Amino acid sequence: MSLSEVRDILKQIEDRLTAVDLGNPVVEQAVKDLLNLVEHLVASQHDLLQEVLRLKEQLEQKKKAKTTAKQNGDNDGGDQKRGADHSSEKRRRKRQTPKPIPASDRRSFKKLTVHEEIECPVEPDQLPPDACRLGNESVVTQDIEIKPRNIRFQRHVYYSPSRKKYYRGPLPSGYGRSDFGPDLRALILSLKYCGNMSEPKIREFLENFDVSISAGSLSNILTATAQSFENEFHDLLMAGLASTPYQQTDDTSARVCGQAWHTHILCNPFYTAYFTRPNKDRLTVLAVLQNVESPRFRFNIDTLALLRKKLKVPVKWQLRVAALGEDVEFDATSLKPLLDSWLGEGRESQTRTCIEQAAAIVYYQQQTAVPVVETLVCDDAGQFKLITDQLALCWIHAGRHYERLSPVVTRHAEALDKFAERYWDYYALLQRYCGNPISADADRLRLEFDELFSTRTGYAALDDRIAKTAAKRDELLTVLLHPEVPLHNNASELGARVSARRRDVSLHSRSVRGARAMDIFTTIVQTSKKLGISAYRFLRDRLSHHLEMPSLSACIQNASQNLNASR
Repeated sequence: MSLSEVRDILKQIEDRLTAVDLGNPVVEQAVKDLLNLVEHLVASQHDLLQEVLRLKEQLEQKKKAKTTAKQNGDNDGGDQKRGADHSSEKRRRKRQTPKPIPASDRRSFKKLTVHEEIECPVEPDQLPPDACRLGNESVVTQDIEIKPRNIRFQRHVYYSPSRKKYYRGPLPSGYGRSDFGPDLRALILSLKYCGNMSEPKIREFLENFDVSISAGSLSNILTATAQSFENEFHDLLMAGLASTPYQQTDDTSARVCGQAWHTHILCNPFYTAYFTRPNKDRLTVLAVLQNVESPRFRFNIDTLALLRKKLKVPVKWQLRVAALGEDVEFDATSLKPLLDSWLGEGRESQTRTCIEQAAAIVYYQQQTAVPVVETLVCDDAGQFKLITDQLALCWIHAGRHYERLSPVVTRHAEALDKFAERYWDYYALLQRYCGNPISADADRLRLEFDELFSTRTGYAALDDRIAKTAAKRDELLTVLLHPEVPLHNNASELGARVSARRRDVSLHSRSVRGARAMDIFTTIVQTSKKLGISAYRFLRDRLSHHLEMPSLSACIQNASQNLNASR
């Protein structure tokens, strides 16, 4: 039986029920329970059908011998159901102030630099005898010229017999370390990380303009060059972490050397940074926030408090930790044998994980080498909790759970639509509060939250979801204490989409070095985009060693200061 047929039958039953006075509350409750049971059975059937379709698709892909992320169960963190669309954009757009319609449809360009002026005279024989020249009419046309520029450097060479040493004239800045100049290397990096082109297509593009480059040389430029940008990456991250009291984060699947890894995204309005790591647990998130391979660990009274109050570690192990001393630090290498002696070598127990995470959290919160994040804007994944003082959950992400509900009973569908309208009306009130935060409005919004999420509709799946949202009250209402914190996590999700689209072009990185290069250059390109800087010009400036452009970290600091000054 199709879903539409089920809906038609249920509609007929509901019409009959409305014509009958049930009277007895027991009977009325029984009807509600039966309708909820139907919803549950239909939803379960739908999930099973989607799983069958997914497995069939995976089987077909295996038959075609195609290696894809889907074969190994990887996804972008989105919905696995085929054809599912859980966007709430249409509902939210109703409540947004419409943008003014432009007065004209004329194209507007930024101020263009004119590189050449060409006179366009009128042929004399086309002019009548009484024609007189009034002036010039300027027409600016954009064009581009791509051509090879091969340079032969004649280096003067001297030899000193007494010192048995050769002396050679130095090459210009930016040349000498490679057979390819800084302009070409910057172009290759831009085609890869701005244009999202694969290495074979970049090589094909260059060959069309008579540039002779091997696949190995091209790959080396895309990977080995990243090492010279490590400091730029670190400085950029430190400036980004210090630019706002909050940070947004998300992750998406990645593949390195054929293995499933994860790309972590850290961002705010001034930058976006990428970190590809084997795991996505809490220790990895802490390492990302400090830009290190693995975190350090600190055992003190705060570690004990965290183990006792939040992580609920047995007293036996709390006493072991207390016996270490008042303030003791370890790195990953030195902590492992200690925990092996306590819990057994190589064992991965919950107690071990809690001890490591508590010590790593305390070290992060008390260190001074990198700015400590006050508020983390993220989804409700467990690895993001306990790390920062405040956690802000995404309202749009929470709203997707309601969009995923697909009731077949008419009264349930109506209840869902009514509640969804109230949900996004409340979201619009929060948006207005962020623009003009008033303490009295904050108190009123808290009361309205409690009223909205204490709603009971009789639709069991919807009531269960409402209760789950209500349980996250503090994290969803962080904005009432910190109006500068965004209500949604779209910025980091858009950053994750950049990685997902690159994965569509190049399925995986063939080496860890290649993954690191991708992180560094994607960070530079996406941050340049946010700052309104030409990524190509910046890469060229650094590769040529001219250093005429300010660092991205300085640009982040200036942008942050300008924003704070304008408030």
